[in-house]
Formats: sequence, C-alpha cells, structure tokens
Amino acid sequence: MKHLAAKLAVFGAAAAFILGAGVNSASASFSLKGAGSTLVQPMLDNVWIPDFQSANSGDSVSYPGGGSTAGINDVTANDVNFGASDAPMTAAQLSACGPKCQQIPWALSATGPVFNVSGVSKLNLSGPVLAGIYMGTITTWNDPAIKKLNPGVTLPSATIAVFWRSDGSGDTFVFESFLADTDAAYKTFLGSAGATTTSNYKTGTGEKSNSGVATSVQNTPDSIGYVSTFYAHDVGLDGAAVENASGKFIRPYPQDMTDAADLVPASQLSSSSYNTEPVIANDVAIKGYHPKKLKKGQKAPKVSKAQKAIETDELNAYPLSTFTDVIVRSDSSDVPDLQTFINFCLSPAEQSASKTGAQSFAPLPAAVVKFDLAQVKAL
Repeated sequence: MKHLAAKLAVFGAAAAFILGAGVNSASASFSLKGAGSTLVQPMLDNVWIPDFQSANSGDSVSYPGGGSTAGINDVTANDVNFGASDAPMTAAQLSACGPKCQQIPWALSATGPVFNVSGVSKLNLSGPVLAGIYMGTITTWNDPAIKKLNPGVTLPSATIAVFWRSDGSGDTFVFESFLADTDAAYKTFLGSAGATTTSNYKTGTGEKSNSGVATSVQNTPDSIGYVSTFYAHDVGLDGAAVENASGKFIRPYPQDMTDAADLVPASQLSSSSYNTEPVIANDVAIKGYHPKKLKKGQKAPKVSKAQKAIETDELNAYPLSTFTDVIVRSDSSDVPDLQTFINFCLSPAEQSASKTGAQSFAPLPAAVVKFDLAQVKAL
C-alpha cells in the first residue's frame, strides 16, 4: 500500500531466552538470557529487568543486545532463551527457527533521523529527501530540496556526513521500509530484496549498534544518521521532524507512536497469521477521513466518531513507529519461566513505565496486549 498514514514496521523479536548452565526450570528460581534489538535494550536494561528482579528475588535476566539479526540467529540456534527484533522474521528465518518459533510484539517505540548541524536545532525532513541523502544524490545541507522543507532556517553549504548501521538492525529495516514506501527511486535502489536488516550504502560510514551511530553523529559536524529515539535523547542529539502521509512533520513522541499503532487493523492481530507472515509490518492504508480544503460556502462532510478518531491518528502518526517483538520457542523447557517474564513486561505497570523519564517508548495498545497475552498463554 502506498502513501502510509504510518509505517509500523513491526519486526522481529527482541530476545531469545535460555537458562544459564546448570539451572533447572523446575527450581524455585531461574535465569534467562536474551539477545537482539538494541532499540528495546534501554527498556529491558533500565526498566523491565530491574523491576522484574526486584519483584522476583532469586530470578535473573540478562540481555547484552547485539542487534535484531543476532537475536533471531541466537534463538534459532538455541544459544539464548529469547530473542528480540524490530524487523519481522523472513520466511527463511521462520523456516530455520522451526514451527515452534513465536514472535510476539512487546514494545512500541520508533527510529528516525538525527542530525548535528551547527546553528540548526529544528529540521524538517521527508522520505524522498532522506532517500536522496542516503542514495548520495543530495550531498549538501543547503540543497534546494532540504531548504524547501525548512523555510526561514539558515542551512550551511557543508557536505552531509552520512552514518548508517553496519550490523544487522531492525532500525535499518524500519528506515529503509519508510524510504522505499515514500520514494520510488529508493525502492528501485534497494532492488528486488527490498528493505532488510542489513545495509550497504555506497555513501557514508557504517557503525555498529544504535549507540555507535549516535556517538558518531554527536562527534561529527554536519552529519546525519538514524537511531531509535532513546539513543537520540541519551546523547543529546536533535531529531528531525519527519513528514507523514498526511503532510504533517511529526517528531517521535510517545503519543505520536500510539497514534501510529492505533492504525493497525485488528485483522492483522490474528493468532497464527502473525507468525506465518509479517502482516503487522504491512503498510497501514489511509482511510481517507482526514479533512480536505473546502471551497467557499462548502460544508464539511459529516463523519462518525470512529472516522474522526482515525483522522486524528492519521494526522499525528509518527511514520517510523515500530513494534519490537520478543522471539521464543514453544518447544523450550523454559516456557513457564518465559511466560512469567513476558507477562510481567506486558503488565499495565510495566507498559506505563515505558513512557516515563527518557525511555522514549509508548505503551502498547490494549488490542495488542490482548493478542500478546493469548499468544503467551498458548506457548
């Protein structure tokens, strides 16, 4: 579907749990190990794991990150108890992991462009402009295409220093999906493979992990990169406002992520379909309810409350919002322990904690939580 109201790349899972050596899942306490998405890592490290271990004395969870691709590979190889990814598992990855491999959305956040340009603190960017920067057809900050989006802003003639993720990253999948859906030339640039978790741009410099890209942008004048929102705030980077399908420039605040997630049709949250194809990663179609400019004397059409709600979501949705999935195997002997931990992370208190402080996450919509709890129960 073209011209999204929101691109919810609901991709691949965030953690592959395995018991530590010598730990028995039937014991009074347990130890779980995960790996994967660095986007969700701040939520795990700063909120979920400390809260869980505080409430469950003797139980422990570790999560060293490593990137979405690493999370998928590690849970497939049974090297961890759970994996985490911001990109949906491909058909080949699902086949390799086996029919007992489940991916369940457990966090809602966003990725997006960050910049370091002297004298510029606010910047508007669009999908086609970002595509031009990453394809190397837009090379300076005062390019006419950037100036057109930023009237009144003094942009330097400096060359744009471009950074991207060199490791397998769900952030790359989200970013490339958005660019391909908003710019035909970029879709052609990606080729038949389309958006993936791995990038190999001919322009700029690759860096490992969200923190690697964020640090490079922070230390490099006139630079740009893409990171999840936590890492932008963590190092004090300026994040660009991105044009959504309604033509509004939106920053990734929790409410704007929620508006994007609310646009996911309930039909895309249906039992096994979430595992057989990345349906939630599909584009969210504009319903056509947002207001049009009226001619003099013309009355606005009447719309229902439901239509108005969709209209509001479409107008304010941040277009690079994404779910992160936890990936687990239902044939694992550690399923009861995994259920305990995942249900804790999905609890109202822990989901509400996601928007506190500088975590830069949003609580999952109620419909998603309901779907999740059913999936966890069925493991």
